[in-house]
Amino acid sequence: MLFKEKLKRLSAKEIWQEYCGFLDLSMSEYMAIQRRLLEEQISVFSKSRLGKAIIKTDAPISYDDFRKMVPLTTYDDYAPYLLGQTAEVLPSDPVAWLETTWEGGSRPKKVAPYSREMLDIYTNNIIAAMILSTSMEKGSFSVRNGDRALFGLAPMPYATGLFPLLIAPEMDIRFMPSQKEAEHLSFREQSTRGFSIAMKSGMDQFFGMSGIIYTITQRFQEYASSGNVSLKSLVGIKPSRLFRLLRAKYLCSRDNRPLQPKDIFSLKGFVCVGTDTALYKNDLEQAWGRRPLEIHGGTETGCLATETWGRNGLVFFPDNAFYEFIPKSEMLRGEADPNYTPKTYLMDEVCANEEYELVLTMFKGGAFMRYRPGDMYRCLCTADEREGIKMPKFEYIDRVPWVIDIAGFTRITENSINHVLKVANLKIENWFARKEYDNDKRSYMHFYAELPLDDAQSHFLTEEVIRDHFSTYFRQYDHDYKDLKKMLGIEPLTVTILPHGIMNAFEMVYGHKIRPINTPNSDITDLNYLIKEQKPSGGSGYLS
Repeated sequence: MLFKEKLKRLSAKEIWQEYCGFLDLSMSEYMAIQRRLLEEQISVFSKSRLGKAIIKTDAPISYDDFRKMVPLTTYDDYAPYLLGQTAEVLPSDPVAWLETTWEGGSRPKKVAPYSREMLDIYTNNIIAAMILSTSMEKGSFSVRNGDRALFGLAPMPYATGLFPLLIAPEMDIRFMPSQKEAEHLSFREQSTRGFSIAMKSGMDQFFGMSGIIYTITQRFQEYASSGNVSLKSLVGIKPSRLFRLLRAKYLCSRDNRPLQPKDIFSLKGFVCVGTDTALYKNDLEQAWGRRPLEIHGGTETGCLATETWGRNGLVFFPDNAFYEFIPKSEMLRGEADPNYTPKTYLMDEVCANEEYELVLTMFKGGAFMRYRPGDMYRCLCTADEREGIKMPKFEYIDRVPWVIDIAGFTRITENSINHVLKVANLKIENWFARKEYDNDKRSYMHFYAELPLDDAQSHFLTEEVIRDHFSTYFRQYDHDYKDLKKMLGIEPLTVTILPHGIMNAFEMVYGHKIRPINTPNSDITDLNYLIKEQKPSGGSGYLS
């Protein structure tokens, strides 16, 4: 039975139980599902050519032997088997291949296969998230056939592009723009067109990347407050919508406050995805009048976690993948020593207030086993007594420390920066880069560099010149980087020239080198102290 038929024939209680009943599981029941599905996956995966390459043994593997015999993996382990999209090597027949960013121009994309059963799980979990996004308390929701939904997520072949493809057959939902129209539009055009339609016809649900929604919200407020919302610009608007808009403008003028989206729209459901969602939630709730529900997932990970009606932490779906967690201390130890294998903990072993790197094994014939997608989570609690949820809740932190993710569009690493420096012929002696945020909470990469004193190039290299060179070559090298400015209207790069010799001085004083990617705040504080105390020549002074 399709979801639209269930909406007609089943009670709200029955629908809630089918899609959101996993939230009533005890921890032992949750782990029983995890164990059963893992054993099924081991049986299927170990028989495939890919499985034999990853596991490297012909001996049967039990649940108890799983973590002892199967190594932790990264995409490097799968690339030779997946990038060619060869179905014969896989544990199950793929019906879809999804893509995502890997590492700039040198390794531009990752691909991931999905079996029919994986897509069925994906569909059920998306519907669960949709139900929860319209819910303010356990058991109640307001999803209806005919709902109008503004879709601001990346199209296929990205994982979020599956959303309308999987939902459309299940229920009568009017995506703005329509799937057919969206196929011929860029991501930016799709978002602009959808918002234009919503202004005229209204909308019930909003699905989008948090950074995109935040940008739309800012532009809406600027556009509306400038007085450019005219009748001419809204030709074709429904009378009821026109009345609401005019009334909202009158009330805002009377109260001397800017027009906000909540004055025009009454959202039932509001779903956000993205690496920086936590930064935007409060502002989005204030602007739209409804707190967004955060979900998490990805190309390799499927739809893996959702917030509940309380919107206070992510719960991992038990049927999507088998979850393991590497404590931050173990992760850093493994990064420092490639021969060290970090310890992992299961869902019933995590501790509140600890940070973890996620490790997952996809179920239902998935291609990834004990895979490290590069995401960090903090366990908020091991159970939520107020909501009656007996399993852990998490918050998403960011990518692992050696990756800079800007607005969910691009992933910048030490290798990609070194490559751009080489092709741009920038002779920079020492450098490091950090993900930072501007006054509008938009993320960007801050590149800190020392210049050699005896090189002729150094005499004309200013921060502006370095930024312009860097941006030009990064846009050529990494297409996702290029989309940042086009989509979000931001310059994703700032440059600071450091006093010559300061990084070597730091190592001498503090006994360790500055990490090249996402240098900790404590090191920035210590580096500023050295700049102040030693006053070395050259450079532009204090770090931000």
